[in-house]
Amino acid sequence: MLNNVNIEIEAGERVAIIGPNGIGKTTLLRVLSGELTPTKGEVKWVENAALGYMPQDPQAEFARKVSLFDWMMEWQVPSNEQIVRATLGRMLFSGDETKKSVTVLSGGEKGRMIYGKLTLTKPNVLLLDEPTNHMDMETIESLQIALEKYPGTLLFVSHDRELVGSLATRILELQAGGKLVDFRGSYDDYLKSQGVAT
Repeated sequence: MLNNVNIEIEAGERVAIIGPNGIGKTTLLRVLSGELTPTKGEVKWVENAALGYMPQDPQAEFARKVSLFDWMMEWQVPSNEQIVRATLGRMLFSGDETKKSVTVLSGGEKGRMIYGKLTLTKPNVLLLDEPTNHMDMETIESLQIALEKYPGTLLFVSHDRELVGSLATRILELQAGGKLVDFRGSYDDYLKSQGVAT
């Protein structure tokens, strides 16, 4: 639990949330996304903030037995089959594969479906929890390029030092005892400030 913390995130910032396993990084993102209610304090987003959230374990998103196509159609408003098929294609799902049930997807495939959903909903704030889990190197590189080009605000939890190093403009490190280090700058600069050689 964080104590006496007041954080303001500016539009366009790229904030990496780091810290040891079990410290509460995922819980913080779930609170920021609205999935959990804070036990104390509050989270306020500006009026025009449109959140897109990728949970570390997206299992709950795929509990219903619907096809990949029908699942993706739910996120396209107004409905446009061509855009949905193109989005599925970009996520490497095509032809008969789009008819299979989302309940049989692997971890990596679920991640691709969530990115498809985010592509369709066009959030201006992205909350990503371990976004490179279940990805091969090629996919991680593609994601990194896409996130570098993303014009919105990005808050992400990651143990991937390369991803943090290439994206972060600000570091929030959760520490034991409810402490938080708020560092404005790159990951390399943060490590130097902590006396860690890069």
